[in-house]
Amino acid sequence: MDILFLMLSMPEGASSDMYVDLAEEFRDHGHNVTIMAPHTIPDKDTVVVNERGMKVVRVRAKQTQGVKNMFKKGIALALLPYYFRKAYDRFLANEKFDWIFMPTPPITLIDFVSFVKSRTHAKFYLILRDIHPQSAASIGLIKYRWMYDYLDKRARKGYAIADRIGCMSQGNIDFVARTYPQLDRSKLVILLNWQKDTGTPDTAVTDIRDKYGLSDRFLVLFGGTIGLGQRIENIISLARHYRDHEDIVFVIIGKGVQKDRLERLAAESGLENIRFINFLPRNEYLDFVRSVDMGLISINENYKVPTCPSKAVSYMALKIPIFAMINPGSDYGDMIEKAGAGYWTVGGDAIDFRKFDAIYADKNLRKTMGECGYAFYSNNLTSLNAYSTIMEQIYGGSAI
Repeated sequence: MDILFLMLSMPEGASSDMYVDLAEEFRDHGHNVTIMAPHTIPDKDTVVVNERGMKVVRVRAKQTQGVKNMFKKGIALALLPYYFRKAYDRFLANEKFDWIFMPTPPITLIDFVSFVKSRTHAKFYLILRDIHPQSAASIGLIKYRWMYDYLDKRARKGYAIADRIGCMSQGNIDFVARTYPQLDRSKLVILLNWQKDTGTPDTAVTDIRDKYGLSDRFLVLFGGTIGLGQRIENIISLARHYRDHEDIVFVIIGKGVQKDRLERLAAESGLENIRFINFLPRNEYLDFVRSVDMGLISINENYKVPTCPSKAVSYMALKIPIFAMINPGSDYGDMIEKAGAGYWTVGGDAIDFRKFDAIYADKNLRKTMGECGYAFYSNNLTSLNAYSTIMEQIYGGSAI
C-alpha cells in the first residue's frame, strides 16, 4: 500500500514515539510510507528527506508543542491545514495514496484530510487518542463557545469522512457513539495504544541510579507530558502524604505547560522527596524506567471522556507495576487491574493511598504485577499488534 501519515510532531534522529513506531511497522511490512509533520524548528523552510527508510515532509509551520499561551497555540493549530496544503501542493501533488492515517490531536487537519482524500480517492483511518472538544472543555481549556463549536464541527467532519475510527477502549467507542448518535457505529473499532518491542525488559541498567544519585531508594516515576490533563496536584498529594518515608522518591521526567508550576508547588511545600529530571531521549528514558519500582499515571479527575494514557505501555513493556490516579467513568483502570498490572484510584481528593501502600510494601506483588503487565503488553500492545489489528480492520472487515 501507499500510505500517508499525518502527525503533529515527529522526533528526529534515533528518538521515536508511538506514531513513528506504527509507521515503521508499515514500512517493515513492505508498504510505501510518506509522513507529513511540522518541522522541529518553527518557521524553518519545508524540506523533503528520507528518514528511517520513509519519505518525510517536514512542513514549515508555527510552533504547536510546548506553547503555554493557549490562544497562540490555537492559532498555530488552526493554521496547520494551510501549511500542510502548501507543502502538499509543492511536493506531493502527483502522489497517490491508498490510506491516510492521522491521530488526534490535531483535529484541525480534517479539512486537509478531506482534500487529499477526494483528490487521491484514499481511505481514511482516524486514530482517536484525544476526543476533542469534549475532553478539553471538561477541564476548562475551552472557554469560548465559538471555539468549542469550531472544534466540534471539525470533529463531526472527521468522523463523517473516516472509513475507520480507531478508539482506545470500549468506553471510548460508547462515548463517541453516544455523543454522535448519527454516526455509523460500524466505523468504530478498538485500537489499543502501542509501543515498539524494546527487547527484554530485564536488561541490566548500568549505574542509572548512581548517575542521578538515587541508589537504594524506592523510585516512583511520573514520565511524559506535564499538562493540565495530567492533574499535577495528584503528584503533590502523594509526595506530601509520603514525605516522612525517607526511602520514597518521586521522580518527574518530562516537559509541558504545567512543569514550572509543579516545580513551584513542590518548592513551596518544601517537598524534598520530588526529583525533577529534564526531558530524556526515548532510549535513555526507557533505561530509566527499567530502574524504577513503580510507575505513576495521573489524569485530571474532571475529564468527562474515558482516557487511556499511552505512558502505561512503557511501564508494562518494562515490567513496572502501575499506580493510576484517573477520572471516574473511565474503563482504563479496570483494564489495568484485569491485566494484573497495577491498581487504580480516582484522583483529586479521592486518592486511595492504601492501594499505593500495598504496592510499596510488597516486593513480590510488584514482581507479579510487572510480569502480568508485560504479558498483557506482549499480547496486545506492541506496534506489531497495532499493525495487525489495523490490517484486519481495513482488509478483514473486522468492526465493533
